[in-house]
Amino acid sequence: VPVEAVREVLAAYGVAAAASVTAADVDAAVAAARAVGYPVAIKLASATITHKSDVGGVVLDVDDDDGVRAAWAGMGDALDGLGRRAEMDGVVVQPMIPRGVETFVGATRGAGFPPLIGFGTGGTAVELWKDVVFRLHPLTDLDAAEMLDGIRGRALLDGFRGAPAADRAALVDALLRIDRLVGDVPEIVELDLNPLVARPPGGGVIVVDARIRVEA
Repeated sequence: VPVEAVREVLAAYGVAAAASVTAADVDAAVAAARAVGYPVAIKLASATITHKSDVGGVVLDVDDDDGVRAAWAGMGDALDGLGRRAEMDGVVVQPMIPRGVETFVGATRGAGFPPLIGFGTGGTAVELWKDVVFRLHPLTDLDAAEMLDGIRGRALLDGFRGAPAADRAALVDALLRIDRLVGDVPEIVELDLNPLVARPPGGGVIVVDARIRVEA
């Protein structure tokens, strides 16, 4: 599902996502960055490359037009080196999001089974640590709260080593909203929100990157 469409679907279910503009060429990327407002994040847009950071497809804290052009060129060079330049559809331009606790929310659906909802520590190391707990749809408030308490990285949610705690109420709410979404739309076979950034208590959560895969 295209990035803009994913953002609209999430918004319809009350899950906030960072503004995202897809640009097919470098001039459009510069225009998007100006419209979004510097500093921005520049991320590879590709229908076939899922883990953008693995191929040099994420550049953060870009603060001017020259930086956007450099990011575009750098991604192209990196993909050239991998023989994958043809897989670059463009870039996604987003505003930089204030720091918070990076979490993961996901959903998968197997044939003949109810959706499986996952929650865990997020960011680029989600597949390394595999710190994710799962519950079957439909979730209750208690299920969602227990998922937060069930991860090994729970201390991050409570404010590890002086860092701000995460807005647990907003995380529970986001889990329940995603649970409702996948229950309402049986065509969704896979959904990933990573990272879903949790701000301090009262600050809510915001999706930075999201992916939805559907099957008829």
